[in-house]
Amino acid sequence: MKKKLIGTVVFLALAAGLLWKLNDAFRLKQEDGIVPMELFYEQEPGTIDVMFYGSSHTYSDINPAVLWDQEGISSYDLAGSLQPLWNTYYYMKESLKYQTPKVMVVELVRAIESRDYIEEARTVTNTFGMKFSKEKIENIQVSTPDNLIPYLLGYPVYHSRYTELSRADFSAYLGDPHGKASKGYYPLYVTKSYDSMADMSEITESSDLAPKSEEYLRKIIALAKEEDILLVFMISPYQGIVESEQMIFNRCGEIAEEEGIPFLDFNRMYDELGLNPETDMAEASHLNYRGTEKLSRYLAGWLASNYDLADHRGDEAYASWDENAADWKQKDLNQALSEEESWEGLLQKLRENGGTYTYVIGLTGAWDNGEQPVRETLEELGVPEEILDRGGMWIGGVDGGQTLPGGAEGSCALEFTASDLEVKVNGGSQFLMFDGESELKTLNGVNVLIYDHFTESLVTAVGFDAENGYTCVH
Repeated sequence: MKKKLIGTVVFLALAAGLLWKLNDAFRLKQEDGIVPMELFYEQEPGTIDVMFYGSSHTYSDINPAVLWDQEGISSYDLAGSLQPLWNTYYYMKESLKYQTPKVMVVELVRAIESRDYIEEARTVTNTFGMKFSKEKIENIQVSTPDNLIPYLLGYPVYHSRYTELSRADFSAYLGDPHGKASKGYYPLYVTKSYDSMADMSEITESSDLAPKSEEYLRKIIALAKEEDILLVFMISPYQGIVESEQMIFNRCGEIAEEEGIPFLDFNRMYDELGLNPETDMAEASHLNYRGTEKLSRYLAGWLASNYDLADHRGDEAYASWDENAADWKQKDLNQALSEEESWEGLLQKLRENGGTYTYVIGLTGAWDNGEQPVRETLEELGVPEEILDRGGMWIGGVDGGQTLPGGAEGSCALEFTASDLEVKVNGGSQFLMFDGESELKTLNGVNVLIYDHFTESLVTAVGFDAENGYTCVH
């Protein structure tokens, strides 16, 4: 009987462990709303001096790494896409159970929300990351009152995700080696060019918020007063703003003035930011990573000038902010490399910033057309003369010094943390494989593959076609 009981207990324990692991794999891992909230709980209590709240205009437009790098301000983005003010209010209430920020900055673009209930997908985004608590229950009730139980349990909502699972679902922090140090920021690495930003300077009239939105704006103000925490309102700049939205923001400004709350409307401050609509927008609603840097640098200086915020750089207790800043500097550099369309520009950037990279230079076919100083530049990068004379593959950087001349036979296989690189020369043929996919882009020209060990990611694989003036081939 005793053995049977032990066997039953062991079986139940194993079953519970399996269910827990399956739930961990199946649960939603959206990088807006859900993951930032989950990562927020991992922050050391009492270390965040500035909290940023709001919608995607918060987590895509404000980079805490820039505030840290410039002023040593410890900050965090706690936001979700299309987040209405009632969700923002409960995110704020939840966060104050774990942190005691000196300043709370609320981005108010979703003050334009006129509905009492938004679509279910966005409600999931803005409630699922929270731990079970009174605040989570109230957040769900005010967002989708008919779905309290399934939203609390979670599994009834996401149980069918088995067709969507990927390697990231089974990896800590979605496979990001520095994910634990994340501060809630998720940039947009795309660019859409515009001739100009919308001119809101002549829009001086105001328009009332919808009743539910104003109710929760007032609740946000009351919460800050109750907790005796300084409050700032802001509107992130976006190209697609229209007059009716600006009129609501004007009303937000009036309420802020009545309550003595600073109000930064960046749709009236394009010049102060130095915002360039040709280069700094991801699309009409959001800044890209270049625009984000400008907005974040302005906020860093403004906060440091207006509030007594400690510079925590060099303090071991804030080491995760150092790691986060290093991570985003590297990711921005990687993005600049991936956007480079010029062989000369790419090799120049690689020569100046090659410390964390393994890179492969492949010279295929008639790679030197004699029209541009490609050979000289490759020599400066360190490509051996044997490869320059015969063609072939050269591996440089972290795993550097490996040479596979053209016309010979040889191969090199490198195993990285979550991927593999295989380089091979077989007589007149060359092979460049990353995770089983060919990355050889041109048969007559210069091929470049760059892998970053810091972010554990493939940065770029491009070719420069000698037969067509070294045009870039992706």
